[in-house]
Amino acid sequence: MTATDAPSSRLPRKPNAPKPGPDEAIRKRSGADLQNGWLARHGTFTLTDTRIVFVPTPLDTGLGAKRREIMLTDVRAIERFPRNPNDSPRGGRRPRLLLHTDECIYEFMLPDLDSWIDALEKMFVMRSKRGLGDPPQVLREGVENFMLAED
Repeated sequence: MTATDAPSSRLPRKPNAPKPGPDEAIRKRSGADLQNGWLARHGTFTLTDTRIVFVPTPLDTGLGAKRREIMLTDVRAIERFPRNPNDSPRGGRRPRLLLHTDECIYEFMLPDLDSWIDALEKMFVMRSKRGLGDPPQVLREGVENFMLAED
């Protein structure tokens, strides 16, 4: 699977997603940038047991950014760009996480990118063991997820 396999990286037009509620277990959270065409929105990236939520900063919200959610059941592939952390993206682009869904490809720039991919991969393995679907394909090279390594 590559970035060209999905319909587009243009974000779907939807209303604001709800913020993570008190009934949701927050598994991991950090700052992030969500790429939307040539514009990146700044905010908070949160992983729960059922979804990923991006909440833009108040400034970006004032400029029209919306809260986004990606249900974990909708993720078809997790891709690291560039696939190998030893490679540098061309054109001054930052490394990023690409989440492929049937609707679009979400592009996130995250601190400690590979630990985020490790956490997502582990979350999907945990969900699979609970009978909540097969894990999506993880597209990256040169990195071993120690959380999934055998003893």
